[in-house]
Amino acid sequence: MFYTVPRNLSQEIEELEQLIARYQRGDLDAASLKARRVPFGCYEQRRDGSYMVRIRATGGAITPRQLARIAELSEQYGAQSVHITTRQEFQIHDVNLENVIPVMRGLLPVGLSSRGGGGNTVRNIVVSPTAGIAQDEPFDPGPYAFALTNRLIAESDSWNLPRKLKIAFSNTAADTAFAQFTDVGFIATLKNGVPGFKVYVAGGFGAKSAIGHLLHDFVSAEEVYIVAEAVKRLFDQYGNRRNRNAARIRFLWDQLGEEQFRALYQKEHDAVAALPNSRLTAFAPDLSEQENSLVPLTPDGQEYEAWKRRYVRPQDQTGRYSVLIPVRLGNIHHEHLKQLAALAAEFGENSIRATFGQNLRLRQIPEPWLGNVYLALKEINSLADGPVLISNSVACTGADTCKLGICLPKGALLAVEKKLVNAKLNLDSLEDFRLNISGCPNSCGQHVLADLGFYGQAKRNGQQMYPAYAIVAGARLNDGEARLAQAIDSISARDLPSFTADLLALWVSRKDQYASFADFIDRDGKSEIRSICDRYRNVPDFEDDKNYYYDWSAKDLFSIVGRGVGECSAGLFDLIGVDLKAIEEQKKLLTQNLSVQAQAEALYRIVLSASRMLLVTRGIEAPTEEAVFQNFLQHFIQAALIGEEHRSVVEAARQGRLTDLAAQQVLALAESVTKLYESMDNSLRFPAEKAAAAAPNPPALSVPERDYRGVACPMNFVKVKLDLSKMKAGEQIRVLLDDGKPIENVPRSVAAEGHRIHAQSREGDHWSVVIEKK
Repeated sequence: MFYTVPRNLSQEIEELEQLIARYQRGDLDAASLKARRVPFGCYEQRRDGSYMVRIRATGGAITPRQLARIAELSEQYGAQSVHITTRQEFQIHDVNLENVIPVMRGLLPVGLSSRGGGGNTVRNIVVSPTAGIAQDEPFDPGPYAFALTNRLIAESDSWNLPRKLKIAFSNTAADTAFAQFTDVGFIATLKNGVPGFKVYVAGGFGAKSAIGHLLHDFVSAEEVYIVAEAVKRLFDQYGNRRNRNAARIRFLWDQLGEEQFRALYQKEHDAVAALPNSRLTAFAPDLSEQENSLVPLTPDGQEYEAWKRRYVRPQDQTGRYSVLIPVRLGNIHHEHLKQLAALAAEFGENSIRATFGQNLRLRQIPEPWLGNVYLALKEINSLADGPVLISNSVACTGADTCKLGICLPKGALLAVEKKLVNAKLNLDSLEDFRLNISGCPNSCGQHVLADLGFYGQAKRNGQQMYPAYAIVAGARLNDGEARLAQAIDSISARDLPSFTADLLALWVSRKDQYASFADFIDRDGKSEIRSICDRYRNVPDFEDDKNYYYDWSAKDLFSIVGRGVGECSAGLFDLIGVDLKAIEEQKKLLTQNLSVQAQAEALYRIVLSASRMLLVTRGIEAPTEEAVFQNFLQHFIQAALIGEEHRSVVEAARQGRLTDLAAQQVLALAESVTKLYESMDNSLRFPAEKAAAAAPNPPALSVPERDYRGVACPMNFVKVKLDLSKMKAGEQIRVLLDDGKPIENVPRSVAAEGHRIHAQSREGDHWSVVIEKK
């Protein structure tokens, strides 16, 4: 066992079980249950009524017996496949709510827990997958990560932080655990023969990713707990609990400034150091090796030799080897997982690690038995004969199950893989190339650390939305050289495979001219990427090619409805962002040497995007361009939110008089709309509306009612937000919502903004929700 389950975990699971029972009886609202289940690593999936349970595995370390147990629980209660995450954890998907507790209890006998798999907690501590076996590491940091896990998960204040706290341990300066990009990162080093760590703080992934700051050039290994606990206490005291979007440690560093952050950290450091037992002792589980019962096999042929070149690496231990086991998209059937567990058991309890590429690494394999491993893998894994680039490429789950997802990166990556294989490129020459895809700007697919990365976007062609990906490239990982991948351009989801094949073909032909792909990006790569994008810049109209408006592996037209935390509001701001980006793209076109007609069309597109951009804040869905202009004139110019001087240019666009569109007037309109957007508060109110809301008015005599049955997400939420924006704190409103997505999403989104769900009840085929304004 690589960590010790806290003694009180069984009692906490019982308490969660009682809350689930109350929720199922209708005695507890969904938001209250969510606040308790998420810290247990239990997340609601995109499909109604299904949940995911995420299982902690420090450094991806797991015993064969534990691995087999996860497979059994998935088979009994969840999906056919177990998922391996980019943070070395294991997930069981498609668990019904009534089976969440049996899964959690089923993990306990083998020493596993989902506690801390989500929420504002100390999350799974990650470690370089080759820690303990790498030939170039100064020492194995794994036992210190295991020891730190034991300390932190036993402390009650690790479960109610302002936001999640992530910790990483890298075994070399290559920083293969991304210590420079996490909340607290340790990089193993030696000083005068003493094992210790270089420490970074306040890095992290997400919509606003950041590189960490050097906190200590060296701390001894026994000081690891002091450092981690001091940062945790600082975060607990000063982190932003009111705004989850500004609650990570990297935002606290910016808020306090370096000098104050360091001063407050030192105060906590000294306090922790003064405590008894503050020094950390390495925790090395007693995992004895055993003689395996296999008869050594030696396959013949070039395929076996190619497999060894690709996937087998010598360990620091003489005569021992590690083997990368590729797992397509991190998903492995539970039967195959049980077979792998049985194979790993032949080589001892310390023989498996999960990697950041969503794969597994088998360790401690004596050379005579490599053939046995190969033959076993060929039976259960078609990737075993493929190039490492394909095996190590990463895609998060995206909109398949995640409520934050915009695009479907798993389907996109499969399409990319197929295109690359058919392109007949020398993919073996790209063994260390990092190709990562995320379904949204949040970096679950680690696109910010990629040589070539993508993250999902929603874009428009006319009135029709289509899936697209932003392109980022050129990350650097080595200690002291860290750099996030740089934003360069964007590409439609449909053209993503062809774009990737074009770029990698170019890179294969030129890679000998550069020290690294990052150097290529710095010298020539950005312009080359933009040049390739130009080949795919024109997205056909919906009537000409509908494929562009379906995501990879999707059955339905692309949509962002049903996304977000709350699911409604995130989609709302995405829609605004689409038009903001469109305005900027058309502005860039105007700087080029365009024909008169092309310039007029670009100006028209700016007026259209500016007029459409904020309609969603009024709860308006305009199905045609004519409706866009009419509603903008009524709700923004006539309402005096936008100046009357802009009426003429909007009317010209509405009437199709493109030759009357003057660039100066069009750009002035775009600037006014953008400034109005920037002045908007989180309740979708503009300054004039805020002033009106602040004026005294007599108290309401009864709770007003709004009927939003028949109004789809996210517009029902927008209308509720507008209602709330006109109310005083403490006032209540009753809203009527349809069953399904409306009742699932609107109360959650409202509660996420701090308002109180006072009552919620079913009335026939719809729901009544009473909301109290914060």
